[in-house]
Amino acid sequence: MGIYAVKPKFQKFLKPVENWLIKNKVHPTTINIAALLISILSGLILYFSFWNWSVWFLLLIPVFVFTRTALNALDGMVARALKIKNQEWGEVLNEFLDRLSDTAIFIGLALNPLSNFILGSITIIVILLNSYLSILSKAAGGKRQYGGFMGKADRMFYLGTASVLVIIFNKFVIFKYLFIFILLSTLITLGQRFENIKRELKKKE
Repeated sequence: MGIYAVKPKFQKFLKPVENWLIKNKVHPTTINIAALLISILSGLILYFSFWNWSVWFLLLIPVFVFTRTALNALDGMVARALKIKNQEWGEVLNEFLDRLSDTAIFIGLALNPLSNFILGSITIIVILLNSYLSILSKAAGGKRQYGGFMGKADRMFYLGTASVLVIIFNKFVIFKYLFIFILLSTLITLGQRFENIKRELKKKE
């Protein structure tokens, strides 16, 4: 099930932040936009990290990707608590901004001269296809698919870990291995989610 399996515990951990956001009536869209801005900044750090003086900024990546993951969890929690109207539109906006965030992060890494643009581009495409399949499940009458070996939270965890390892070992080839790992794992997840969708929809026949 990947890191998604610990979502209930993660939400409980975020409860104090959720309470603060609810108290101050922070709109879920504001949370979504904040997550996108953090993702864009992460992508820029990953791109410019090939310069010797900026490699240490990679230490910010674990912090930023954790924050992005937390914000992605909080937007739905806050929307439900504040009983935001037109939540269907909010869901559309959330999914779209989420895809932009994924793209911003990994395109920055793919464009890094010490990374691999072709491999990175293929990985981004597969990530987006995986997310599309998950959303398509709901459109077909099933539930939104989150499970599988490589979900969004998993990608963020492995990216943060790889960024630290690059600094420790001074080996940018680690990012190439990261792309390979995420690509293969996401392909496995595609298969897992496809089977889950097929099984669920067959029960509705």
